[in-house]
Amino acid sequence: MGLLKKYRSILLSLTDIVMVLVAYFLALWIRLDFSLRNIALFHHLIELIPVIAITYLLALKIARVDKTLWTSPSVDEALRVTLASFAGFIVVYSYCELMTEVHLPKSVHIIALMLVVLILIFVRFTYRIYRLLLSIGQSKSDNLKRTLIVGAGDAGTMLYKEIVQNRKYNNKVIGFLDDDDYKVGKLVMGVPVLGKSTDAKMVAMKENVEVIYIAMPSVSVKKQNQIAQLCHSSKAKVFMITGTQDMISSTGIQRSIREVSIEDLLGRKEIHLKQDDLKQLLVNKSILVTGAGGSIGSELVRQIIQFSPKSIIMLDISENSIYELQSELNIWRKEKRISDDVEYIPIIGSIRDFAALDMIFERGKFDLVFHAAAHKHVPLMEMMPAEAVKNNIFGTQHIIELCKKHKVMKMVHISTDKAVNPTNVMGATKRFVEKMIQAESKDGYTKFAAVRFGNVLGSNGSVIPLFKKQIASGGPVTVTDPEMIRYFMTIPEAVSLVLQAATYGEGGEIFVLDMGEPVKILDLAEKMISLAGFVPYQDIDIIFTGLRPGEKLYEELLMDEEGLKETPNPLIKITQPMTISKEQIIREVEYLRKVVLTDQSRGEIVKALMEAVPTYRQS
Repeated sequence: MGLLKKYRSILLSLTDIVMVLVAYFLALWIRLDFSLRNIALFHHLIELIPVIAITYLLALKIARVDKTLWTSPSVDEALRVTLASFAGFIVVYSYCELMTEVHLPKSVHIIALMLVVLILIFVRFTYRIYRLLLSIGQSKSDNLKRTLIVGAGDAGTMLYKEIVQNRKYNNKVIGFLDDDDYKVGKLVMGVPVLGKSTDAKMVAMKENVEVIYIAMPSVSVKKQNQIAQLCHSSKAKVFMITGTQDMISSTGIQRSIREVSIEDLLGRKEIHLKQDDLKQLLVNKSILVTGAGGSIGSELVRQIIQFSPKSIIMLDISENSIYELQSELNIWRKEKRISDDVEYIPIIGSIRDFAALDMIFERGKFDLVFHAAAHKHVPLMEMMPAEAVKNNIFGTQHIIELCKKHKVMKMVHISTDKAVNPTNVMGATKRFVEKMIQAESKDGYTKFAAVRFGNVLGSNGSVIPLFKKQIASGGPVTVTDPEMIRYFMTIPEAVSLVLQAATYGEGGEIFVLDMGEPVKILDLAEKMISLAGFVPYQDIDIIFTGLRPGEKLYEELLMDEEGLKETPNPLIKITQPMTISKEQIIREVEYLRKVVLTDQSRGEIVKALMEAVPTYRQS
């Protein structure tokens, strides 16, 4: 087999030449009314074999016909075969007329040309049909998964061909669905179009479908998510084609297929960013991202670096996460997804170390700072409030002071909906930081802003990774309360809106991101169990553990005294500005520092936080 692959091109060329010669002899035989009465002409044709063979070998070689795959002939290949055959016909005919004494009838050359084209193309397509029938025959005999393809357009038909021809797929396509009325009820690639995408659940259950591929990459994300929800409700395994750009090869098709995720089932809106604003903000800028190893920080780095900043400093206390991010960016650079001019530097350090931060700012000469470093685990911070205050408040104070000292153009702080009427230590520290941002003067050189949003799907410490681990271990899945709801957003969405909000910041704003409709945590757990191929409460149980200290049933995005103003992006709002004096913030910070450094008892720290954040009430 290895030897066959090595000499494949030569073997294909020899096969083509044999077929060309057969075509010429057939042409002469046809011209002589299927008789052999003029043996002299046949002898003359035999003498022309070297000329015909060499001529057509060169013509087919120049047209690169020998490089094509017989398993996937195309219109392009048929065109190249035709052009090469015509070139060969011209040369052979000219040779016969000018260089030989005995001339073949002109009609022989014309018939030969037609036969050469027909035979070369016919053999290739016949071989493909043979392979297709062979694959279909094997699929009928094998125990394959009954499969439905949603979308009978280019992506769907390409996927069907790949499934039939590639044995890596363990599928038997029983039908298509398509929203084109003309296609419904017709056959596509010999397979029936059984209905529209809205019929996905009904068709899947009626036909006992085990796998569904959604092959509609050109429709909107919202539409794809709606189809995903319908398909998912049928209990079949659902996959989605993400795009057609790299579906030219089988490996490309496999790369562009992904399993439908929980994000698809939440039905998020599409987000459209103003690229010109982001370019003006980020291109050729020196940028610092704190907490760069975390879920939000690392995505900030990924998105910022694609706008070709001058440099980006990735600061984090966790060496493992920063190493992984740096390794990912190194791969991007090799793949030419990052300009060679962009400098990205990992730094291991803490925002609590003012002296080290000062040196980083001095060397970095930053234009922008995105501050994502924070302790955010609610239960842990309830147990260790001193650490929450030291890191979230004192650390952020360091960042704010150094931004002013080193003339940073803009600083954006990543906040949370838990800062609204907080019921836990973590939320109270985040709300205090928002106050610090609001207290900064708009007249200063550095413009400060905070961006507030809810839970981020798949982020470190969120319920998604926890549920995945619990499902993988066979359950049970733990939900605190059947009525608990949360706002959710994907990590790329949240970061995209953070960057967009940064373009609007004029100083002291708190931006609030539109989180869509809140989601019941119980519904989330049930969908994740179903996505994993199990039946909730039967295969994997769900148990309720009760609210943990500091938790709420319902998160809020606004305080009572806050209102909202519009921005050019409807998914981003600005809270009404609140008047907070800088002197008050300084006094409260010093009081918190005194309590934390001298007492450190949980009760005293919580009491001090309540004084600094009047809306903080323990749950």
